[in-house]
Amino acid sequence: MEPSILAVRLKRLLENMIRTSSQDSGRQGVLAGYLEERLRERLPPHLWPHLEQEVSVPGLAREKKWDLGLVYPAGSSLPKKPRLLISLKSILKNPSGSWPNRLDDLVGEVSSVQLLFPEVVVGYVVVLDYGAPTKRRGGVYRPPQGNELDPIYARFKQGLAALAQRRPPLWAQGLVEGCWVLEIDTRRAPLLLRPEEAVAEGEAFLDALVGELRRREPLLFLDQS
Repeated sequence: MEPSILAVRLKRLLENMIRTSSQDSGRQGVLAGYLEERLRERLPPHLWPHLEQEVSVPGLAREKKWDLGLVYPAGSSLPKKPRLLISLKSILKNPSGSWPNRLDDLVGEVSSVQLLFPEVVVGYVVVLDYGAPTKRRGGVYRPPQGNELDPIYARFKQGLAALAQRRPPLWAQGLVEGCWVLEIDTRRAPLLLRPEEAVAEGEAFLDALVGELRRREPLLFLDQS
């Protein structure tokens, strides 16, 4: 599909996501659906039925629902095994207080599943709002002024880049194989910043995840016909 068409779709789905209530547990489902469709183009057809949203996966500490996951086999007598997992997050309010927790949560959630399934491929997608209301003195939330969130998000992206390099010999739990940062600004329209660049980064992100999966588990890609 043409990058320009994908850019239009991505802009629209992010606008829909922002309009959805923050209390809606399926708020990020539209983004998960986009990723699911783009992944299907990269995976052999026999794996498509095993790529699902909101998939439950066991971890060392507890079972967790992942936003998107390829679990194969599933629903059979064989133990289900996650092959590729993607976690979706966003920072849409109080960025200065949220970004450290996002990094800590990332390390915790991926470590739990990696301890049981060391070869699993994990991707992390996050939406950053440069117009996110920020908590001021007295607990009042107000829109940011100008580019005041730039240094905060720069620190977050730096920390995320440090975690998104799980390749031999750096094979530690808590790292991920790739990340995709989507930057929006709800103070402007359209809200997605640099749409075609964002699409290109997303395509490269998915290519990297599937490439790593192919290297680790080549038998998954054999023709099943």
